[in-house]
Amino acid sequence: MAVITLTTDYGWRDPDAAGLRGRVYGEMLQTGTVAPVVDLTHSIQAGNLNETAYILRGAYQDFPVGSIHLVLVDSIFWPEKPLIYCLIDGHHFLGLDNGLFSMLRPDLQPSSRVLIDLKNRLDCTSAEALLAAAAAHLLDGGSPSLLGPPASDWARMATLHPEVRSENSALIHVQFVDHFGQLVTDADQEWIQRWSHSRPIETSIRGQKVSKWWGLNRLTAGDLYFRYNRYGYLEIGMNEGSGDKALAAARLLGVQAGDAIELRAL
Repeated sequence: MAVITLTTDYGWRDPDAAGLRGRVYGEMLQTGTVAPVVDLTHSIQAGNLNETAYILRGAYQDFPVGSIHLVLVDSIFWPEKPLIYCLIDGHHFLGLDNGLFSMLRPDLQPSSRVLIDLKNRLDCTSAEALLAAAAAHLLDGGSPSLLGPPASDWARMATLHPEVRSENSALIHVQFVDHFGQLVTDADQEWIQRWSHSRPIETSIRGQKVSKWWGLNRLTAGDLYFRYNRYGYLEIGMNEGSGDKALAAARLLGVQAGDAIELRAL
């Protein structure tokens, strides 16, 4: 069974996210085909496409193939930026053509791209209404080609990626700060092992040295550590930095998404 997911930067306090969910249910009831609607998150930092791409990339693969992922981030720029449908890795993605979907899986080209132009739905006067109608159409087995004309091209944005400076030095970047304050970098395990030739690595951030590994070294309260998260990315965290100390590592180091960190191979 397909699932519809919602991802926005609307926040949880304002009515916008709830209104979007309501529109999706209303459209499903009109077609008579209903599926679970799952909120991936509405806590995306306003307009942050790098953060959105990281969260979507990590989450979508756990949903059934054929699921429909409705994304509204930086939607203030609609209708200047059109709405687009993309079929990527067997999943349907609906959102603004602002470069986000090109960042989602840079290693994969979409199987299909369509500009969303529902000329028969004059009642749909917002991005939310149009995407809800498109999602219900796809869920009901409708062809993506009926959503509008083919998109010969799409907006592109580059993702953050590690930069090799020498055989002993590289620049990596923080692509996301998670709920526990761990700094999720753009360097995955395969890239680090290839660059470092499996040598030990270390870094210093704001004078704080990081060389220990979660699960390999004995850690005391407040120690900084490396670990690979479930998606294979290198993280920098602080031992016992969760709970009421959430974001402790990020705050201690004064680091935010987008910042560069020098990594050294020993």
